[in-house]
Amino acid sequence: MNKLFTIITLWIAGITLLGLMSCNKQDYLVDGGLHNAKVDVSTYDYLAQHPQGLFDTLVHIIDHFGLKEEINNASTLFAPTNYSIRRYYQAKWNELKAIDENATFSLEQMLETIHIDSLKAYIYPEGHYDLSVANTTYTSIANAGNLSGFVYHKQLQPAGQWSFQPIYYLFYVKIRGEIDQVADDGTVITPEGDFADLRIRCQTQGIETATGTIINVLANNHLFISDFNEPKEYVEPDWGTVFDYDIEFAYNAGGYTGGSVEIDRDALAAAFGLTVNEVSTFFGSQIVFYGANSDGTLDPNSTANHPGHWFDAEGNITTWGATAVLFSEYNASAFVFNIGQYPGQAVQGNKYVIRQSLVYKDDNGDETQVTFRLNVTIE
Repeated sequence: MNKLFTIITLWIAGITLLGLMSCNKQDYLVDGGLHNAKVDVSTYDYLAQHPQGLFDTLVHIIDHFGLKEEINNASTLFAPTNYSIRRYYQAKWNELKAIDENATFSLEQMLETIHIDSLKAYIYPEGHYDLSVANTTYTSIANAGNLSGFVYHKQLQPAGQWSFQPIYYLFYVKIRGEIDQVADDGTVITPEGDFADLRIRCQTQGIETATGTIINVLANNHLFISDFNEPKEYVEPDWGTVFDYDIEFAYNAGGYTGGSVEIDRDALAAAFGLTVNEVSTFFGSQIVFYGANSDGTLDPNSTANHPGHWFDAEGNITTWGATAVLFSEYNASAFVFNIGQYPGQAVQGNKYVIRQSLVYKDDNGDETQVTFRLNVTIE
């Protein structure tokens, strides 16, 4: 367990490093497979020996539940990464801190929150499922945990994103509510008033191990286990004072293009009960900049150029890469948000909502939150 704690500690440090790396805006291609997809080790050993240690904590969880042989004998494994499991760990810890801000949370406690059947939702004892056999329509599959509602499919990406040849991504899906409507190219439309199906893109797929397992690696923004829970009725978070801004810019398959929004500095100062000069002076000390997820949770760690964040299609904070759609970076001295897109990963005609917040703590310790809701239309 000490090793597990070390891994979590290294993750926390790694998040900072990722924030520094995330602003490296260069061409990027999600791995749709490997040139040589076969590896000469067992499924368990592949996970345990990954050169970047991407599955170290998954291996610890497998060991804890005694699932080594079941993993080796699986036909298909949808593998969550350390990043996914750390998101689960942090979410569980946040639940405790909401009750007691000084609460601690060990990895041993985290293991106690995991039910073995939930873990088996990633394991498929029969059937090889990868991009080579996927259809654009949903295909139902039966996991080792006997949990229902899981399917997989592929989706065609917009022409010109990385190649003018057809490019498909593989998605692992948990149906929520009614089954979403799927078009011929795999594009998904959620029925009005229903919950969107939970779709997790595979960042790497089709790895074949010596024990006959097909491994599909899930995107890092997947929330381990919790993503499969039944959705809760949405309750609008308390955003504090909200400043709404609309911005439009053209879809771009090859560049990080966008635009900028200058906020009303006088209105911002008035919301805090400060002068404009005090807002500038207090920024970074008594005034802290946050990215805001769609559920209202705040994150002070930049994932784009500081201070700034990358956001996915649902308006949640992510990192530069496979799940990124938009970035927003704040120029505190100019009171300007610079907003742009990840090349080819926005959808032309779509409107996205992303949020960032400033929180002012006065000398009495009272906090005032201002949230900037940026409504971005891709033309």
